[in-house]
Amino acid sequence: MRRHSVLVVDDEQDSLDLLQRTLRKDWMVFTAKSGEAALRILESNEISLIVADQKMPEMTGTELFQKTSEIRPDVIRIVLTGYTDVQDLIDAINAGQVYRYLTKPWKPEEIKTTIKQALETLDLTKENERLMEELQEQISRLGSSIEKEIMIRKLFERYVPQEVVKEVMQRKDDDSMFKGEKKPVSILNLDIRNFTALAEKSSPEEVVSILNKFFSSTSKIIINNKGIVDKFLGDGILAVFGAPAPVENHALAAIKTALEIKKSLDTFNAWLQEKKGQGVAIGVGINSGEVVAGNVGSTEKMEYTVVGDAVNTAFRIQDFTKEPPNTILISEKTFERVKDKVKVKSWGKKQMKGKAEELELFEVLELS
Repeated sequence: MRRHSVLVVDDEQDSLDLLQRTLRKDWMVFTAKSGEAALRILESNEISLIVADQKMPEMTGTELFQKTSEIRPDVIRIVLTGYTDVQDLIDAINAGQVYRYLTKPWKPEEIKTTIKQALETLDLTKENERLMEELQEQISRLGSSIEKEIMIRKLFERYVPQEVVKEVMQRKDDDSMFKGEKKPVSILNLDIRNFTALAEKSSPEEVVSILNKFFSSTSKIIINNKGIVDKFLGDGILAVFGAPAPVENHALAAIKTALEIKKSLDTFNAWLQEKKGQGVAIGVGINSGEVVAGNVGSTEKMEYTVVGDAVNTAFRIQDFTKEPPNTILISEKTFERVKDKVKVKSWGKKQMKGKAEELELFEVLELS
C-alpha cells in the first residue's frame, strides 16, 4: 500500500506541533494554521485524510470540510472538538462530511488508531474501485460465456453482496447492472423522530453510538426481508426491495420490514431509556414504482443505487409521518399490490411537493 499523506489543521502552534510529532512516524504530515492555508495545500498535494480543529477563528473545522468536499470529495475528514456542538454534528453527519469526531484532550493512541482504521477503509474502497474497472474491462473483452462466468465470480464476489452476484450470473446481458436498467421496486424511507432533541443531551460519541446501534438492528431486518440498504441518511435510512435481484411482492416485503422495525423499537427504546432517559420514534414512507438501478457516481466513488420519481415520492410520503409517532404510510401504488394482505386506514388525498396531482396515502395498521 502507498504511504498516505495527512493534513492537520489547527490555529494553535503547540497543538499543531503535538499532532505532527504524534503522526509523522506513520504518515507524511502536512500542517496548516488556518482553513485557507489548508485549502492551498489540498489543491497542490495528494492528501488522503484531514484532521482539523473545530474551533478556529476564521473558518471552523466543519466549514473547512464543506469547502474541501467540493474540490476533494474523497478525502477522509476527522474533526477535533473541545465542546459539544450538536447541530454542527448533525449537519455534518447528514451531509456525509465527517468520518469521526474526537474530543479534546485527545489521546495519541486513540487518534492514531482512528486514522489507521480510516485509511485502511480508504485503501479497501480504492481496491474495490480498481476491481470494478477491471471487471468491466474483462467483461467487454471476454467472448466465451464460460470464461465470462469464471471472471465475474472471481472478481465480483470479492466486494459485493452474494445476492448481487447471483442476479448477475442469471443474466445473459451480464453488464446491464453497470450501464443501468429499469426495475420495478418498492422504496422504504425511514426517519428517526426526536433525534435532534436527544442529540442535544448527548456527546458526539454517544450520538454516533446510538445511530450505529439503531442502524445495525434495522439493517438486519431489511436484509432478512430480501431488501438492500441503499444508504444511511444521517438520522435516517433508505432501503430498496426488488433491485438488483427481483423480490416476489416487493411491496409486501417493504411493509413487513417497516412493521418489524416498528416492533423492534421496544427493545431499542428500553436500552435507550436506560442510557439517556428517553426513547425515539420513527416515521416510514413506502412507495412502489419503476426506477433506474445501476452503478452511479464518478471515477472517485461508485455505488449501486436507484434513482427516479418513485424514490423522490417515498421521501415526500415520509414527510407526512411526523404525527402520530411511529406512523407507516404507503402510496396508492403500493397499496394496490398488497390490499388483500394488509389492514390500512386511508388518510385521503395529499398534495405532494413537486406533484401536480394529489396522491392518496394509507396508514399501515397490521398484516391481514
